[in-house]
Amino acid sequence: MGSYQESSSCCFQDCRHYSGEGSMASKKRVIRPTPWIFFLLLFLITIPEYVIGLVPPCSILMVINPFIAASLLTCRENGSDGIMLFLRRSFDFRRIRRRIWYLPIIFLMPMAILVSFGWMIATGASSENLQVPAMIAVLFLVFFIAAIGEELGWSGYALEPLQDRWGALPAAIIIGMVWALWHLVPYALANPMAWVAGQCLATVMIRVLMVWIFNNTGKSVFGMILFHAMVNLCTVPDYGLPYDPVILGMILTVIAAAVVYLWGPGTLARYRGA
Repeated sequence: MGSYQESSSCCFQDCRHYSGEGSMASKKRVIRPTPWIFFLLLFLITIPEYVIGLVPPCSILMVINPFIAASLLTCRENGSDGIMLFLRRSFDFRRIRRRIWYLPIIFLMPMAILVSFGWMIATGASSENLQVPAMIAVLFLVFFIAAIGEELGWSGYALEPLQDRWGALPAAIIIGMVWALWHLVPYALANPMAWVAGQCLATVMIRVLMVWIFNNTGKSVFGMILFHAMVNLCTVPDYGLPYDPVILGMILTVIAAAVVYLWGPGTLARYRGA
């Protein structure tokens, strides 16, 4: 599997291109991303949707807001050239040099949701209505496009400066908590408090797993978009059993704890067995 050191080298090369280092034509100084301003701007942009009281599925309109906030700040900090490089990260799949990492990107969330369904069935839920939605391919496409809007903000803009300052696990928890708080209004408007608490826990644990994958895939935003799409594909459609974030949150907490132990909290990329 990939290494944090390899990805750091890759990102340094990108930063050189971003700032125009080595080019006589470009003398602009790169201004580093400001994640805390990004968080503030994101909530300000989302206030109208909070006031309207958007709930799922209408709350999907929120997904463009992280992209808007990050784009505005990137343009202010690095101009149009910075925006173009920022947008290209949506499909930076070439960073994923170790193809084995597509396994957790694609299959980790389906396996977790299957375990949660097994838990529910073992404790008395009926499996008679289990189904695969007929439009699942269309749903995946919708979720992938929606994930672009979110992950360009969370992973493409905010994550790396937070990691540089605090390390991988604290950065993951910070973004996970902000991510959960950002969704809190639509969560609370449509669901009981136990569901909301479980969903917030699951959201933070998902972000820990995402940062783990991010740091082992050359810091690929495309990998985060694909993983995010799989999260929504596993939790939003009707599979014949009710989605229970309390159960899923506990399962993801166990997985995240194992990841932190095995790969280390500092980078989430230094495997103990290597």
